[in-house]
Amino acid sequence: MTDKPNTTRRRALWAFGALAVGGWVYGVPRLAAWWPSKLVYRDLEGLAPFRELGSAGAVSGANAMFIGLDGEPTPDAARRMAEVRADPCAALFGKTTDPRLPVALFSDFNCPNCRLLETSLAAYQAKNPDVLRIKRFQLPLLGAASVTASKAVLAADLQGGYGAMYDRLKRNRMVTDPDLVYTFAEEIGLDGSQLIVDMKRPAIDQALDQAKAIASVFGFYGTPATVIGRTAFLGAISAADIARIIEAERKLPSLPCQTG
Repeated sequence: MTDKPNTTRRRALWAFGALAVGGWVYGVPRLAAWWPSKLVYRDLEGLAPFRELGSAGAVSGANAMFIGLDGEPTPDAARRMAEVRADPCAALFGKTTDPRLPVALFSDFNCPNCRLLETSLAAYQAKNPDVLRIKRFQLPLLGAASVTASKAVLAADLQGGYGAMYDRLKRNRMVTDPDLVYTFAEEIGLDGSQLIVDMKRPAIDQALDQAKAIASVFGFYGTPATVIGRTAFLGAISAADIARIIEAERKLPSLPCQTG
């Protein structure tokens, strides 16, 4: 006696199950795209007028720890954090009359999700020029190479080469050797020797410390972290949700630091 009929039935069930799973995997994301869930916001206590994406559930304005340090913050870190709380809008975006929607982006060169978020923002900008004003903050949390890359782009900015160095380092992120940084600088038309000197300037460390202070106040314990207008969120979200946040923010009054 053979087990062939049972085997055939089992294979049919497996095939049906595979089709069902495939349909679920293929179809559900598309259903979500057709009927997107409503974005929910929560006010960030003590950081008016800022709010967080309720669906993210990862941002806390009450976080008192200065990122990168264990225990209590240093006096300098505590001072920076107090200044951020006193005027979070100016800390994020500066005081400006620029009418474009401001975006603060905290990233790490070795963070793969940062690249996903940056791609979504770049795609939006390509389709909608002159809508966003993006301010980048270097938040190197993933080791020595991240710190080196962050200092290199900040030093390149002193020569007007932030964008060029940023793009060059995205192709070679695991850089800790100053000689390699020098080579990259020369490749993109910068003064490599001056850039290496500038990487050691106190102002570069101060810029990184300021980014950490803002991130700590907003509860950004990882990257990417983003503030679009008054909406803060942690992690990479979909391009569709980014567009929805931008659309909602553009309907709101200008931020306090945009009117001065």
